[in-house]
Amino acid sequence: MKTILLTVIAIVLVLAATRGVNQFLEKNKPEAEKKVRVDKVPVVEVARVVKGDLEFPLRSEGVVMTRRETLLSAQVGGRIEEVHPQFEVGATFPEGAVIAKIDRLDYETAVAQAKSGLADARLSLEQEEARGAQAARDWKKIGGGKEASEMVLRRPFLKSAEARVLAAEAALEKAIEDLNRTVIRAPFECRVRQVTLNLGATVAPGSQLGVIYDARSLMIRLPFSMDDYAQIPLGSKGAGGSGVDSKGVEIALFTEIGGERYEWEGEMMWDLGEIDPATVSAYLLVKILANEALDERFRLPSPGQFLKARIDGASLADVIAVPRIAVRGRDGVSVLNEDGELELRSLQILKSKKDYVYVRAGVEDGEKVILTKLALPVEGMRLKEAEEDGEDGEMKN
Repeated sequence: MKTILLTVIAIVLVLAATRGVNQFLEKNKPEAEKKVRVDKVPVVEVARVVKGDLEFPLRSEGVVMTRRETLLSAQVGGRIEEVHPQFEVGATFPEGAVIAKIDRLDYETAVAQAKSGLADARLSLEQEEARGAQAARDWKKIGGGKEASEMVLRRPFLKSAEARVLAAEAALEKAIEDLNRTVIRAPFECRVRQVTLNLGATVAPGSQLGVIYDARSLMIRLPFSMDDYAQIPLGSKGAGGSGVDSKGVEIALFTEIGGERYEWEGEMMWDLGEIDPATVSAYLLVKILANEALDERFRLPSPGQFLKARIDGASLADVIAVPRIAVRGRDGVSVLNEDGELELRSLQILKSKKDYVYVRAGVEDGEKVILTKLALPVEGMRLKEAEEDGEDGEMKN
């Protein structure tokens, strides 16, 4: 009994001591420092965009091609008995220069035979004219005043003789022409690209002797994306219906050779009127003009040479230049509105360059686009401009 009483007393004393300690600590606890909560608003850099007209060059590149290239062939058959000593790849010939000759013997014989046939035909015609005249005189004596028939007057025989004369003249003309064709001449000022036949070869009509091209008549085919193609400053249609007038359109063609820049002017001929499905590109054909100020070797580029091209005069009206650094992803942009809140927009990009994209929709003239990259952009979030934009932007070309 005594043990139980002592235990109860001990418990009461512990509880009383605990309560007293708690009351002491409660009265003497330190006061926590109170801080005012501050909402942090992200600070961003912005740029004010403006609307204007953009002028820019269109760029392309292509390979120089010949405008005139043909197969040099024989029009008559025979053995090649003479070839110009310079008839080799790369050689040049003026228009009308003799390149090769074919054995003339058979064709000279044909001319002689044609002349003989023509003489016989003319003799027959004269004889028939004399017979017709004699028949008319005879009929006048014995015809009793009646009209003579065509056969009596031998007019069918006369027409036949006249036809034989015409045929003989044509045969002689063809024989002379064939004889002339034994001499193969350059049809225009040309350069030899390929030699197929040479001295001693026997050719048939149409046989190919080589390939020649006009080294002073060159062109280049320039591809353009559809966006750039729409901006090409074309003039009126040409005579062919698909050509274009190059008046006022400047085309510069250039390349570097040995570290030195060479330039030529281009004259627009026409567009091909077709789209390449592989590259979705449209093509222009441009005539290359000689640069007389250059050394003779470089007054015109060489066929097969790679050139770059620039066309001035393209323009876009009423577009807005947006700094490329402000574009997020493919066409996204963040705008700081007048209330200091974030707006997320999508741009309608018309043209892209290294530092700017040019748009017609997505932002308005005078709005501020955000240049700072935000970690978690949320529509409507509050933002603070780093510093006031002291001056309006300008259209960047």
